[in-house]
Amino acid sequence: MTPNGRKIVNAALLVLLTAYAVVAVRYCSVQERELKCKGTDIVIRDSARLKFVTPEIVRHWLSDSAVRVADIPLREIDVYAVERLIEGQRYVSRAEAYTAIDGLLHIVLEQREPVLRVVSETGHNFYLDSTLVLLPPQSDPMAEVPVASGRLPLGFPTGYFGPLDEKKFPRERELLHNLLNFVHQVDTDPFLSALIAQIYYDGKEVRLLPRVGKQTIRFGGIADSAAVGARLRKLSRFYRRSFGEGWWRSATEIDLRFRGQVVCKGMPAEREATETTNTESTHETYGQ
Repeated sequence: MTPNGRKIVNAALLVLLTAYAVVAVRYCSVQERELKCKGTDIVIRDSARLKFVTPEIVRHWLSDSAVRVADIPLREIDVYAVERLIEGQRYVSRAEAYTAIDGLLHIVLEQREPVLRVVSETGHNFYLDSTLVLLPPQSDPMAEVPVASGRLPLGFPTGYFGPLDEKKFPRERELLHNLLNFVHQVDTDPFLSALIAQIYYDGKEVRLLPRVGKQTIRFGGIADSAAVGARLRKLSRFYRRSFGEGWWRSATEIDLRFRGQVVCKGMPAEREATETTNTESTHETYGQ
């Protein structure tokens, strides 16, 4: 075949391929316009670890809303309205919705993860996530997170859930932020994370209730992050060094507020001297 002949053949093939592509695109476009929604495919990230949202719950949200998705053409589904509906649910942080040629409405969402539960003496009861969003308590499933209780000065209504207005509730946001920071620092030490059962706020300071022993731990303020970290390290060293001897079990209070010291009340000052009547002893710690 001559060079000119090859050029003519190539040009003809290009024209045919272009025409085929145009026809295929038009055909698919017509098919997509006529294709009705056959159902929903819902993917929930972290579903193996977090169980607050399930595909059944998402379908219930859709069926109870004014957003039409069932048995209508895919092109008529307002995917942005679907996203707004799902992201408006308290335990959802982010949602993405789209339709595909398979005839399904695809939804991918991320759950909010509770980090702390707050139960105040004034009736507040909520979970808190890492972004300071208040989440309603769930009876099933219950999140296995630390609990902060006590005289927490919370000025918003007991039934309020959602983000806290920074200008309206600056004091509450600061307190909750400090509690979250405290929990985060505790979680960095697996020993302390297993030891501490509850956080009690008395209006000014924090007291801790351990899972073992009869004592309370007087921790002090939690506004200073560096001081919180130093006291937690001191507490961890104290328990680790004392566990084998077991004498700490008789203590009624462990006080961490003094620099370089752990003060124990309710036990002899000298453990070996049974004749002593002193009920308070001070134990030096190192590396604070």
